[in-house]
Formats: sequence, structure tokens, C-alpha cells
Amino acid sequence: MKSNKKMKRSNNRMIFGVCGGIAEYFGINSWIIRGIFIILAVIPHSTFLIIGIYLMCTVLIPSEESSLFSTLFKKPTQKYTQEKRKSSRKILKDVHEKDIR
Repeated sequence: MKSNKKMKRSNNRMIFGVCGGIAEYFGINSWIIRGIFIILAVIPHSTFLIIGIYLMCTVLIPSEESSLFSTLFKKPTQKYTQEKRKSSRKILKDVHEKDIR
């Protein structure tokens, strides 16, 4: 049986979404994959190999977004920006001036 699942880098990302994409593909928690990458990267004489594999996966595994620029610089969602505007600016109404002595 052939599966229709394709491996893609995830929006559940810490750096490039490689570990999140691998975890979604296999249906496990992304922190397990991240932990495995960190443990393998800490082992002497395998650090550069693991970092190289991670960077190759970043290039070879397609992203859920369409371009490299959007992968590197994730844009905030529309809902987030509207909430941010509402919370950062307050409009005062019916303000009366008073001298304080």
C-alpha cells in the first residue's frame, strides 16, 4: 500500500521546521525528534555531520510555505496584528482638563 503522505517542513518550528515536519510525517511528538537531533549533535565527532544533515534537510524537504524568504521570516497572522493594534493603542474619550495644585 502506498501512502499519500509527503514529508514537508512544518509551521511547528523552532528554527527551520525540519524536526516538526519529520515528527508530523511519522505521527510523533516533535520534541522527541528535536531531542534526538540535540543528543546526536552533542556526541563528539558527529556534530558537523548532524548539522550538515539538518541543513541538507532544510534545503531538500519542501516547506508548507512557497518561498525561502517566508520560511526564514515567518509573518505574523492577521488576527495577531489586529489584536496587537487594539492592545497597544487606547483612545480616550470625554476627557476634561483640570489644574492640580
